[in-house]
Amino acid sequence: MSELMQGNLKIGLVCSAGGHLMEALQVLKAFEGYPYFVITYKEKATADRENTYYIRNIARSPMAFVVGIVKMLIILLKEKPDILFSTGSEIAVPPFYFGKFLFRTKLIYLESGAQVYRPSLTGKFVYPISDLFLVQWESLLKRYGPKAKYVGGLI
Repeated sequence: MSELMQGNLKIGLVCSAGGHLMEALQVLKAFEGYPYFVITYKEKATADRENTYYIRNIARSPMAFVVGIVKMLIILLKEKPDILFSTGSEIAVPPFYFGKFLFRTKLIYLESGAQVYRPSLTGKFVYPISDLFLVQWESLLKRYGPKAKYVGGLI
């Protein structure tokens, strides 16, 4: 990760509420000293977090999906992150693709620790475009391919 963390960078953490957010927050120490923001779903557990943008769950309906994508694009235009980091769920997919193709943002994805033997759907979507793709179980290396890196359990 150090090769991606050069200079004064702005970091965007994008993940769903619950376990994915808890995993991302545990990794937040790696980004200490860098300005950051979070994009997540508004839930009781996520309410009133600093530097956080809330959107409605994009998986609830086609309208929520469209509205959520527009909001995420507006957030990325405002924040202009140098790096996007995610531990998953569907909320990560649109910002990763926007970041890669519209803003040349570096993408770091950490597959959830719950994924031991099978890749997640989100992981499958973002693997091809991620600059750094980390798995927490060695058994996932052969399921993803050469871009995936195992550096031990991070969480």
